[in-house]
Amino acid sequence: MGEFEEKERISKAGRMLVAAIDFGTTYSGYAYSFKHDWATVQTNTWSGEQQVSYKAPTALLLNPDKSFKAFGFEAETFYSSLTSEDDDSCKEYYFFQRFKLILKTKLEERVHRNTECLDINGKSVDAMSVFMHCIEYLKSHMLEALNDSKGFEIKITDIDFVLTVPAIWDDTAKMFMREAAIKAGIPGDQLLFALEPEAASIYCQLMYLEPQNNSSFRITEKDSNAKYMVVDLGGGTADITVHQLKKDGTLAELVPASGGAWGGTCVDQAFQDFLVELLGEDVMRIFKMDPEYVEDYFDFWQTFEIKKRSFETSKKETFLLRLPVGLADIVADKMNKKGNITNKSKQEMTSDIIMQEVIRNSRFKDELNFEHGKLQMKYAFFKQMFDPTVKLLTDHLSKLNKDIGEDLKVILMVGGFSECSIVQEAVREVFRDKCRVVIPNQAGLAVLKGAVYFGHQPYLISERVARYTYGIQTWPKFDKAVHKTSKFVMMEEEERCRDVFFRFIAKGERIKPGDKKSYIFNALKPGERALECGVFISTEEDPQYVDEKGCVKLGVLEVPLQSVRLDGKLEIEESLIFGHTELQVTACNCHNKKEYKVTFDLLSPEINFPDK
Repeated sequence: MGEFEEKERISKAGRMLVAAIDFGTTYSGYAYSFKHDWATVQTNTWSGEQQVSYKAPTALLLNPDKSFKAFGFEAETFYSSLTSEDDDSCKEYYFFQRFKLILKTKLEERVHRNTECLDINGKSVDAMSVFMHCIEYLKSHMLEALNDSKGFEIKITDIDFVLTVPAIWDDTAKMFMREAAIKAGIPGDQLLFALEPEAASIYCQLMYLEPQNNSSFRITEKDSNAKYMVVDLGGGTADITVHQLKKDGTLAELVPASGGAWGGTCVDQAFQDFLVELLGEDVMRIFKMDPEYVEDYFDFWQTFEIKKRSFETSKKETFLLRLPVGLADIVADKMNKKGNITNKSKQEMTSDIIMQEVIRNSRFKDELNFEHGKLQMKYAFFKQMFDPTVKLLTDHLSKLNKDIGEDLKVILMVGGFSECSIVQEAVREVFRDKCRVVIPNQAGLAVLKGAVYFGHQPYLISERVARYTYGIQTWPKFDKAVHKTSKFVMMEEEERCRDVFFRFIAKGERIKPGDKKSYIFNALKPGERALECGVFISTEEDPQYVDEKGCVKLGVLEVPLQSVRLDGKLEIEESLIFGHTELQVTACNCHNKKEYKVTFDLLSPEINFPDK
């Protein structure tokens, strides 16, 4: 056993156990392990009417007063039961699905505390409470399961929590999730974030320690400097990092995390668009919104998710999917209203006959068939629904591979969407004869289990790469040889240049956890109650001014000065600490080294919408 392997077996957690919550676009779950046996990760099993899963649907139902009602399969089942009643009481409730993606928007349109989340009927609730209810449920469900299975009481104070977030999220989205988690009852000093592809990478690196894991994949210290890519394909996004194993056994990120909205829901949308064209937009709207069919609607998409992942490309077989009888009934009603069939013939027509008639009159007649209640799609036609998303993914991976060089050894595919053989085959084709493509056992749980490992072994990621350039707004002395004349201002009888971007970290720069960058500010006015500093990020490597294209205000760093005596010039060192999964800030008095309580607000609506 090597020196690093011996260290691996010692948990660095500060409490009895580590619990991870994987908050996904389509499915969510939790897992945990105890400090004394940290490699044995335990997950929960969730049961729906038609499936058993290690994760529950990310579905939330709120009461008419916006209080919590149900989550997961229970939320779908209860909402379906509401819709089966004759009145419209279901519309008084709030039902949410696939809302996580509201946290990943353009830099200029980031989430804030007043962000709203729309439910299935278009009614809005503040997004913070929606996320809070989901996290609170998963936390409480885990605590209840733990205490039911153990012979002693486990409290919140016994747990280090880890919450997973995409690596491509910015600091604002992470702060939003932190506030939601704290509102959900998780103490802030017990909460750590794990970047999803990093968690998957750690799991794949250490899964040989897990009891009964027979995976053959392992990179050891003998392979030091080996490069491998982690492709985390979830429901909403593809999240990609490239890691290198260092001689000390830790992992270094080589390029900034990247990705896009190339998850499994893109295929769902393509299939939805196909059904709209085949059956009609009004038919699909009724199928989704009419209380009579809501239960069928949920069951249909759960079945599609299972069939989509398990579809085998090697056999080039026909894709079969059972359609609910209710869907054929809606189509028949539509045909009846148009005069295509009479009420009598409608009663005599089976769902097979109705759907066969629809297919014959569509442009898909050569690609589809319908028998015994099942829609039959030719392999090549079904595969087309994956093509746009898969092409975006593989084009991006090809470019990354060129940027990295020829010594990439392994592609690790994790996440629920990576279980789909169509996606696996496309990625293997891109990297054929170049490197090995590995899909670990239970690829859909790699992020969740890896997040637990990260809570025990946070030092394993020893180097990251900045996704943005970080800096602050400064007002240096004006230099006409350097500065734009339009930026000239007079401050305290001095010639100054406004809006200058003082760079701390450049995009693409390698950073270690704890890297500290500081700037000394002077409190110039005796009456100042607080010292404020705007923190900015940019997609450019070396911006000059904070109002350039690609540059946005990340947040405001505020140091309260009410209790400080200003006998002379007060110098305060404000510092940003990089390299962790979250940006950290500190401030201290340069003369007496006293630290100040700093507020670093990224979620104020005024930051994101300064003109409103």
